[in-house]
Amino acid sequence: MPTSTAHNFTYTFPTRLEAAAGGVLSLGWEPNLDPFKSSHITGSNDALQTIQLYQAALSPEECRAIIALGEATPRTDGRVELGDAAYRVSHIAWLEPQPQTHWLFHKLGALFTQASQHYGFELTGFVDALQYTVYGAEQHFDWHMDLGPGATSARKLSMTIQLSANEEYSGGQLEFINAPAMQEARAMGAATFFPSYLAHRVTPVTSGVRRSLVAWACGPTFR
Repeated sequence: MPTSTAHNFTYTFPTRLEAAAGGVLSLGWEPNLDPFKSSHITGSNDALQTIQLYQAALSPEECRAIIALGEATPRTDGRVELGDAAYRVSHIAWLEPQPQTHWLFHKLGALFTQASQHYGFELTGFVDALQYTVYGAEQHFDWHMDLGPGATSARKLSMTIQLSANEEYSGGQLEFINAPAMQEARAMGAATFFPSYLAHRVTPVTSGVRRSLVAWACGPTFR
């Protein structure tokens, strides 16, 4: 959770930039502020690099219901905005808000609200529909961030829920840079939450089929 702390700054940036005579830049600070000796209240947040795992966030019955919804929805190839097609190989379906999915949106809304308390992010809701993702043999998603240009710049908190049982596939590990892989995240119904700027990947599935549900919570942009 964020906390407020007073820090002694080595140097404080100017608040005003003005062009003086001869094109020389004039720097200005608040009255009585010494840029080399000043203290300011800033926030600190030890949660910003952490990953949260919620065991049994969804029941097996709920996971099977989501799979049924995903399999009944038209699929498309998973794509990335930058990079070649081999960077991401999977199939996805978008679950839009409709009467048969309202329960799922409410369920995820509660989970995201709970998870956001750990990070202290200001979240508003979902911009994108929910993504049902299927990885078959040799399919994968290489290193990437969920935070990107345009509308994706509003993404702040990401979630992956495992829909397949661990024994239904091999490989397909969700991995993060500088973080150990969590075997518990492979359990059916386990939800993994992480800041959308953390680099992660899904390693190639070697056998079977890996099914998951992905969502991104959005809110006022980072500043």
